[in-house]
Amino acid sequence: MSESTLTELFYGKSAHANPVACVNDLSFQLAGCRTDNFPHSIWQLVTHLNYWMEYELRRIRGERPAYPENAAESWPSEPAPASEAEWNKAIVHFKDCSQNWRRSLNQHRLSWPAK
Repeated sequence: MSESTLTELFYGKSAHANPVACVNDLSFQLAGCRTDNFPHSIWQLVTHLNYWMEYELRRIRGERPAYPENAAESWPSEPAPASEAEWNKAIVHFKDCSQNWRRSLNQHRLSWPAK
């Protein structure tokens, strides 16, 4: 994957939306809403993404985090954040994980097999 493709995936361009920008200005009330025919709120999706990005970043750093015994462990039990502060903390974590992923991929891309 080229550096420009990675940049487009992480920061949005062409057909890709910037994932951080998609949630950055949402209120915590809206983040906790569910829509018909969809099982998760935006809060739950962001928290789930944070869980798995953090999990994989730990593995990249050489740690051995325990794999969850049940898929439910990677989802918050509540559909909405308890407060604006909790939502803001999740967004900051999402930004940090996204930036750390991009840095890690850029550092390791030279060792990827050429296709």
